[in-house]
Amino acid sequence: MEGGVAAAAEGAASESLSAFYLAKYRFTLCAITEIILPAYKGSAMHGGFGHALQHIAPPFFKMFYQPAGKGAPPKPFVLTPPLATKTHYLPGELLEVELVLIGNVAQHLSICFAALEALGQKLGLGTNKGRYQIEQVDYADATGAYQTLYQNGVWQCVNPVVNGLQIADRATTPTTGVTLQLQTRLRLKHHERLIKQPPAFSLLLDRLLGRLCTLANFYQQQPLLLRETRSALLAAAQSVTLVKDNVVWDEWSRFSGRQKEWMKFGGLMGEIAYEGDLSLFMPYLKLGEWVHVGGKTSFGLGKYELSTK
Repeated sequence: MEGGVAAAAEGAASESLSAFYLAKYRFTLCAITEIILPAYKGSAMHGGFGHALQHIAPPFFKMFYQPAGKGAPPKPFVLTPPLATKTHYLPGELLEVELVLIGNVAQHLSICFAALEALGQKLGLGTNKGRYQIEQVDYADATGAYQTLYQNGVWQCVNPVVNGLQIADRATTPTTGVTLQLQTRLRLKHHERLIKQPPAFSLLLDRLLGRLCTLANFYQQQPLLLRETRSALLAAAQSVTLVKDNVVWDEWSRFSGRQKEWMKFGGLMGEIAYEGDLSLFMPYLKLGEWVHVGGKTSFGLGKYELSTK
């Protein structure tokens, strides 16, 4: 990317990312009775969390699951279930659930805690409506490291909300290569069709910037990127090449209570590596670790972990 465009992109990132607010939590749940879950627990957790919100606070259910706005606004949260394929949890065993709150919903941890508590204590989780209690809540700082927020009924007095610029500050060094470890299924579409091969970097970045910009438009104080800046970033992304992949298409079916039928939600799993001048893209790739990318992110899909060189 030419120097002038690069400087403009960097300036736009600093200003807009500082207004992009996020909060990431890790809930440690302890089974009280046996809990039976599917191998991928995203649908069970997503449905259970929504059911609990609807049960204790219907306005918050609408805020989280039926956001108002033109078109189809993305949900302002990402709920990632335990990733192990374990299906039976006996009393005393632990489950870890990750919850990311985006923009103006980041202030509503208390209602999320109450919903997850009601799910475990009153409504039940899994096919057998197993019970659990919330053992601990940790929050992620801007580096992604977790700190304890709640334990043994005691809350710590901290502000767990961070902004995108704080996260992006981890990506200030020049980067010539990046590897994405796809931890949950990646669902990207091109020309209305799911991509079942490793995506070109420009396509991956296009979908990520599209998600980030849409989230900013609905839930943040200001737009994330000007149209010309986004176009310049995508043009520069054409020079980044796919150099390695070890991915497979992994199918996942879930039963839709709303549509009363089984639906397929497969996606790519594995590892993808890209090379080129990636420095300008790293702030957005780092944000993507928090908000995920592709379809069904509120179910925990599209989660990846970055490593650089």
